[in-house]
Amino acid sequence: MLCAGIDVSKPHLDLALVSTTAKPTRLRFPNTPEGRQALLAALAHHRPTWVALEPTGAYHLPLLQLLAEKGLQVALVNPYHLAAFRRATGERHKTDRQDALLLARYAQVYGESLRAYTLPPKALQELKALVGYREDLAQRARAILNQLEAARWAGSEEILVLLQRELACVEGLLGEVEARIQALLAALPEAEVLMGLPGVGPQVAAVVLALLPPHLWGRAKAAASYAGLIPEREESGKSVERSRLSRKGPPLLRRKLFMGALVVVRHDPEMGAFYHRLLSRGKRKKQALVAVAHKLLRRMMGRLREYYAGQSLQGVA
Repeated sequence: MLCAGIDVSKPHLDLALVSTTAKPTRLRFPNTPEGRQALLAALAHHRPTWVALEPTGAYHLPLLQLLAEKGLQVALVNPYHLAAFRRATGERHKTDRQDALLLARYAQVYGESLRAYTLPPKALQELKALVGYREDLAQRARAILNQLEAARWAGSEEILVLLQRELACVEGLLGEVEARIQALLAALPEAEVLMGLPGVGPQVAAVVLALLPPHLWGRAKAAASYAGLIPEREESGKSVERSRLSRKGPPLLRRKLFMGALVVVRHDPEMGAFYHRLLSRGKRKKQALVAVAHKLLRRMMGRLREYYAGQSLQGVA
């Protein structure tokens, strides 16, 4: 089986091709439209079974979209899994070319369990971009408010005026982004399904639909694992067992689910009782709220599963 690994950086695309019958092939292309087309031609020539690459901010997105549009079987490898694979193989060097080779070998070893990447619908791509931008704007608004407080204490009148103008601009953009998110949610039937649950408002629903891959919608256990809300256990011989959150998934997804948990324990009697049971067993408040967030996400996936089952029955009828 021939597998390809691509390490993506801002200036370069490093390609490694690995098979069981020949030495690895390594090629480098510029991360430009022309370079991506040349890389695509190389892949068309070699015809690998899998193409593996690792998310790298925004630099991998044009290539990922191009590969998916051309129908190549692309595996988007979780950086956490790749780091574990690096340790398991005893690889000591970390260069772009070596990372490409590592990705190819990862695909070769785990090819049977990999899932091919599929492009999400355009609406979900827009929702993801808007959700990320909204978070950036909210952070900037909080920073400006802190600067305003400091400027008031310092008596810096000129700075106060400039900061107030900047805050008004950021708040205006926040309002526009919120309106666009609401419009996208209104066109997604899944959003209405999720917002029917206590603790799930537009912000929680938008983040879950934007950051949770569509193939996980309705799959409670897999969704919780992706979000990093499941515990990892450590036990060796007679040593004390430890359990902690994996934190593998998007931090923003966990933060919004945590905020949803704060709301749901106040407005849902069942969730409130669950939260207080955990506290009575000695759990700290944060631990109990994380458990509620986990349960809330599983509830959301259960609702989606019921919705899809209903849609299937209507289709049969």
